[in-house]
Amino acid sequence: MKKKHVIRMIGLAMAITVALAGCGGNKETGAGDNQKVESSGAEDTAQEESSGEEVKIPVIVTTGTNDGMDLQMQEAFDGFNEAYKGKYQLDVEYMAGSADDYRSKLKMLNTSDSMPALIDIGTEPAFFDLLVENGRLADIAPYLENDEEWRSWLMPQGIEELTREDGTMYMVPPTGLQMVGIYYNKELFEQAGIEKFPETWDEFWTACEKLTAEGITPLSLMTAETAWCPMLGMTAYLGGSQNGRDFMSVRYPDNFDTSEFKEAVEILKKEFEYTTADAVGGTYALAANHFFSGDTAMIANGPWMMPSLSDPDYAPAGFEQKVGYAPFPGNLMIGSIAGWSVTSCHDQAVVDGAVEFMKFYSSPKYATQRALKSGQLSSVIEFPQEEYDKLIPAMKDCVDISKEVEIVLPSYQSQWDPVNQNDVFGREIPNLVTGSITTEDFIEMLNKGAAQYKKDIE
Repeated sequence: MKKKHVIRMIGLAMAITVALAGCGGNKETGAGDNQKVESSGAEDTAQEESSGEEVKIPVIVTTGTNDGMDLQMQEAFDGFNEAYKGKYQLDVEYMAGSADDYRSKLKMLNTSDSMPALIDIGTEPAFFDLLVENGRLADIAPYLENDEEWRSWLMPQGIEELTREDGTMYMVPPTGLQMVGIYYNKELFEQAGIEKFPETWDEFWTACEKLTAEGITPLSLMTAETAWCPMLGMTAYLGGSQNGRDFMSVRYPDNFDTSEFKEAVEILKKEFEYTTADAVGGTYALAANHFFSGDTAMIANGPWMMPSLSDPDYAPAGFEQKVGYAPFPGNLMIGSIAGWSVTSCHDQAVVDGAVEFMKFYSSPKYATQRALKSGQLSSVIEFPQEEYDKLIPAMKDCVDISKEVEIVLPSYQSQWDPVNQNDVFGREIPNLVTGSITTEDFIEMLNKGAAQYKKDIE
């Protein structure tokens, strides 16, 4: 296996939160004071029913997409509630909404002193830092110190990444890594005379030209929701050089005016030469629908999209057999470690219950489910051959290339400040790709956005 050059991996997130218990209530001290933690996450080793009152752990989950993470999460909820009946119960409410809706709600709950008990804020690093600074998150490290079984299920890279200099840990390390690449329609590639997925950027643009010549739109893109799909292509190009990787390793950069970044912005603009007419202003759902419908040949996204390829509500019958999955040109992928945090705003019984669910969710059974349904591949739990044999072609590609990919970059969503992501991107990327502003204008706006963010947190 080739050595992977992982420069920083902090997650894209599942849109999930646990809801509406007050942060202002009394709390007992617990594992954070190094008392012994009793935890047993696997379903077959669940704790016996308690004779005391059952602890309710309300959960709100965004829904409305056939996301592999949503599917396996629901199974984990049901399994935990069955295994811990009489002791803990997750009270799950499913709500319509996007990841943006979730993040907005979470910030509102924080402002109203009503933080949930279990949160996933991997795409909001600035908000995560604020919660740590304000003492709103529980330290997970003592729980892991007292539970070698749980620790053995987690990725060592995640444990190392999420352990702070003082030994504290405010995100639960994951069991695996989701690596983002590019889905491509093999049937459309064949029509355009493209025998394999491009390995270099020059080959990639040549493939786009060949597809266009055959009347096939190459790329599914959009500009809403931090312009996820095109920004993946841009940051993948940026990561093709050492200077670009050095830039991507910086959290909250304050100067985007570099030659490497300028080149990457030109790539962002070039992507829109090969997309649908409705991409500017469009959403991810629109971009994905174009790919599922066979209107486009490629879409950049993570392996959590795999279940939709064979879902009749999203794609025509047999579509999954036409789709492959590849790294970005240069044998590069973008890593996504999903990190959950437990807030310290609840009675200790609720905090312990949230931690207990996280161990349950980390067990090999659910780690394997995440690998199968959402491509969260573990470096410590072997992928079963009998399960591999049953995978759709794109998921087999995902498993295979994860062993050979040379560079794994962090996502821009985990590195760059929220002012630029939430304000500048949505407002200015449409102007950039339509020519209303120049690359230099865009970079100046990013620098101003970074400066505004730093001013906001001072």
